[in-house]
Amino acid sequence: MSDAPAHALPDDDILSAPTPVPARPRRSHAGRWIIALIAAVTLVVTAAGVTVSLSAIVAIQNLPRTLVAQYLGELEHGRAEAAMKLAGIRANSGDVLLNDAAYSRITDRVSSFTVQSPVTRGATMTVRAQITQGDRTYERSFVVEKEGGLPGLPFWRLGRIEPDTVDLMVEGPAGIQYTVAGVKPQNMPLATDVTLRALPGTYPVELVSKSANFDVPVRAITTTPAGNAVSPTVFTARLSDGGQAAARTAINTWLDGCVASHDAEPAHCPFGTVADSPADDISNVSWQLHTRPDVTIDPVWTTGGWMVDSTSGSISAEATLTRRSDGATGQGYTDPWSFDFRGILTFDGGGALFTPLIANDGPPAQAGA
Repeated sequence: MSDAPAHALPDDDILSAPTPVPARPRRSHAGRWIIALIAAVTLVVTAAGVTVSLSAIVAIQNLPRTLVAQYLGELEHGRAEAAMKLAGIRANSGDVLLNDAAYSRITDRVSSFTVQSPVTRGATMTVRAQITQGDRTYERSFVVEKEGGLPGLPFWRLGRIEPDTVDLMVEGPAGIQYTVAGVKPQNMPLATDVTLRALPGTYPVELVSKSANFDVPVRAITTTPAGNAVSPTVFTARLSDGGQAAARTAINTWLDGCVASHDAEPAHCPFGTVADSPADDISNVSWQLHTRPDVTIDPVWTTGGWMVDSTSGSISAEATLTRRSDGATGQGYTDPWSFDFRGILTFDGGGALFTPLIANDGPPAQAGA
């Protein structure tokens, strides 16, 4: 087979070159920077690896107010330990009120609040909040601090918040114990200011060790913000009706013991007598109580006990007088004279105990034959 001769292709059969595609316009440097900025804002990565979107930027910039609101919200809902974590509060061994259990027993905790716009002075940002707690409304300032972030887009955290305090003092006999919000303080010294760290609210105080002779009227205590020094709330023991009766019995028993004495100057008693002549000895004294003093017992505990005072009573005495020179004896007597007394009342294991503080102010009465 012979090869077919080659033929040239007609002109209209020549393949034409493809039409050139117009080149895409080049982005300007400004456009690339806008895209880069958007990407940077869209992919803000925190230390924990969480990506923040553009929609969260406003929230980040408003974070100071949000943090304060979160802290107050935890208090409002009774979550003490969550609030403490936000505020950087760590409970020590003596902080018996800084926990959820104690906080659940309080009254008048934060019930509502309004957070104001932050105010920046230098490197410090302050957020004020108006807080309603029970039947009162007050303002409080919170410090917010920067914590990382990007230039112009900082992250924030609450500055450390000092807890409030409950300040109280109990005055009364030894052995009194009490609870605050249902828990006992580690140390309960009497007549001494006891300060307990606490979160805002009103804490009930209840007496644990009770006596039929006295009571300690207690009530709830509202916390005081840190740095606002105030006098402690004082709870003072008061005699009960039974305690008053026991006290009068003890005082009468003491006075009757003085009257029953045959001594010329009975120990710890408000009266006494001596012989009219220094040459005579006196013995076998017989006391006659003519008027018993009226007694007033202050029902409120003071340092060391309950104070006792009396009106004037009257007493007289008869006695045997013995002349030293020859041993001759005779009967001596006194006219009635007045006396009074003051003292302090306490209770011990045996009941009420009266201790006189001031006996008869005048000189002993003289017994003459």
